Amino acid sequence: AAKENLNLNESEKAKETMEVLGREFDTLLNGLKDKVLSSGIEKAVLSTRLVGSPCALVASQYGRSGNMERIMKSQAYAKAGGADTIVQKKILDLNPFHPLVKELNTLYKADPESETAKDLANSLYDTALLRSAYNLRDTTTFSNRIDTLLRRSFN
Repeated sequence: AAKENLNLNESEKAKETMEVLGREFDTLLNGLKDKVLSSGIEKAVLSTRLVGSPCALVASQYGRSGNMERIMKSQAYAKAGGADTIVQKKILDLNPFHPLVKELNTLYKADPESETAKDLANSLYDTALLRSAYNLRDTTTFSNRIDTLLRRSFN
């Protein structure tokens, strides 16, 4: 689903689990929204609809999907010779059970200014952009960030 507020009719136990996880991830969610990814996301939330992916970007209830943004951008280029369309902020859905999201939470809680945490958050955001059919704004920075993360993994 590309829009927020998808209701999956969760059980009471699942709702309680998400409340507990919400408290555990609160620092990360607020940090992503207010600092690390503030230019690209409206808010960060924990999601029950993600299974294999660490995160996804969804449009607000009345926002544009990635495909719609691409169509609007191409029409703006055709009409105005390259005029930019307004890019709306998205909602970042995080899978609290995914190892990368758990690691990001641990890193961010230990040091909110950590470059490793910021790089991981930005990399997850960029890959979510691609996975959700949005366009990357800066492919060079994305490539450099991935290179850095790969180097760190090899120490």
